[in-house]
Amino acid sequence: MLGSIFRLQNVKRSSDGRVWIVRMTLCSDDEHDLKKVLIYMKQQLGSGETDLETFGKLLWEMGKLDLAEKYFIRFLEQLPLNNPLLARLYEDLAKVAAQKGDYDKCMEWRQKAIAIGPNQPTFNSKSTIPKQSNSTGKFIE
Repeated sequence: MLGSIFRLQNVKRSSDGRVWIVRMTLCSDDEHDLKKVLIYMKQQLGSGETDLETFGKLLWEMGKLDLAEKYFIRFLEQLPLNNPLLARLYEDLAKVAAQKGDYDKCMEWRQKAIAIGPNQPTFNSKSTIPKQSNSTGKFIE
């Protein structure tokens, strides 16, 4: 269940010691402690709804860069070419690529963002993506 939160009740090993058994309880949205956490998470992710972009950002925050990239690309494939989210999504993909050290891919995504950026309200012209290369071929800020 995507977006569900569980409370751990018990963690133990099976009798043969090869499997961990985890007992969890599904928490409801109106539990006092969880409500604050959920509100904070939604504010941090910048969206009130859970979509592939939000899920990609969550994975990115968790350091799961390959999975974040996968969900960003899946979201990208669903968007029409005139969608205002395209430039921001290209920017996010460029940042993920930069964090992975794939500077060629980073520049590819960045160029796509720049190509449509000025026409898109979500475009960030002051991106922190590397913009030039030094003498070793590595991109620098």
